[in-house]
Amino acid sequence: MGQMIQALKDRMNKYILIILATTVLLGVMGWWLPVGKEESSYTVEASLTLGNYKYPELNNPKRVIIKLTSAPFYKEHFADLWEEKFDEISTKLNVTAGTDNMITLSYSDHSKESAAKVLNEIIIAFMANDQAKFQQKQKIIQESIESLNNEKVGPEALVDQRFLYEQKTALDEIKPAFLIKKADENNAINTENRAFNSKERAVLGVLLGVTLGFLWIVFPVIFREGSYE
Repeated sequence: MGQMIQALKDRMNKYILIILATTVLLGVMGWWLPVGKEESSYTVEASLTLGNYKYPELNNPKRVIIKLTSAPFYKEHFADLWEEKFDEISTKLNVTAGTDNMITLSYSDHSKESAAKVLNEIIIAFMANDQAKFQQKQKIIQESIESLNNEKVGPEALVDQRFLYEQKTALDEIKPAFLIKKADENNAINTENRAFNSKERAVLGVLLGVTLGFLWIVFPVIFREGSYE
């Protein structure tokens, strides 16, 4: 152990000027090193509650998440842009399920206006799709009710009245999706990618120099001592 300590002292005395010069040089380089600032990223959010009319693709949160993050939805509703935009959208869009059949969508971009615009376009397309399917279901139930109301009273009147009651109940219970919060650029969250300032880079340079110096002094001694065992 005594020999190792002495060897460390000898190497320190021998290379101290080189280590100090290297440490100072790295600190100066860190101070003056030009570092470009990355573009800021803005994230906007929107939320909605899904409809309830027995159409899983638009009523089930898990199915909706798959729908909104898959190419077919964008191919159908953004036919002119889906090929060039889907890869970008798939990396910037996040869709999560919450309580009470609610889903939250967030979209990130370098411009808060662009982020809000794209997210609102996605929501408008989804809501239009939902409204169309809801109206189809609503029309089917209404036509069934009208048909039952127009039937003449007969031996099966009791069964018809029961079915009529069920259809009227179903008509009252179904509902379309409802937008809770639209994407608003004024509420965008700025997730700026901040570069280190000059002082921070200088400190990192000095720490790097000290670390390299320590390794330069210690490692050769440790390996040399180990080879003698």
